[in-house]
Amino acid sequence: MSTPKHPDDVPTSLDAARAAAPPSGVQIPDHELLYCVGRGSYGEVWLARHTLGAYRAVKIVYRDTFDDAYPFEQELTGIRKFEPISRSHEGFVDILHVGLNEAGGYFYYVMEIGDDAKTGRTFDPNNYVPKTLAKEVTVRGRLPFDECLQLGLSLSGALSHLHEYRRITMPA
Repeated sequence: MSTPKHPDDVPTSLDAARAAAPPSGVQIPDHELLYCVGRGSYGEVWLARHTLGAYRAVKIVYRDTFDDAYPFEQELTGIRKFEPISRSHEGFVDILHVGLNEAGGYFYYVMEIGDDAKTGRTFDPNNYVPKTLAKEVTVRGRLPFDECLQLGLSLSGALSHLHEYRRITMPA
């Protein structure tokens, strides 16, 4: 099985992320990529502004990140299947659009932005840092039991909803 290659040029600060130019040749229709807000094994997440002024998160997954085409195609197929149900449960990330640029060797999906790590739901595009579990643990250390329990219940509720949807739409 092919595993994704991890990028080595992860910005170490918000200033470094803002200074990074959008990837050469990458175009997301009706969106301006502002700065990278996260990177992982499967791609980059950029803060973007829609032509109508709304701010969104855009994840870009590159074909050349993988040793062969199979995991790239599998990831694209999975996100295409998830998009129609992504808005059906509060525990899911809302996927607003999925696109493929075959010539450029990437696909992308546009999502609602997450809460800000410092301000919560208040959004300032000049200072936005997405709230993630990893950042919470880094800043706060061990999380209280009640929060862990609530997080576990929320995640298991979302997973249960996903399995129920699959059971209904893909009978044995």
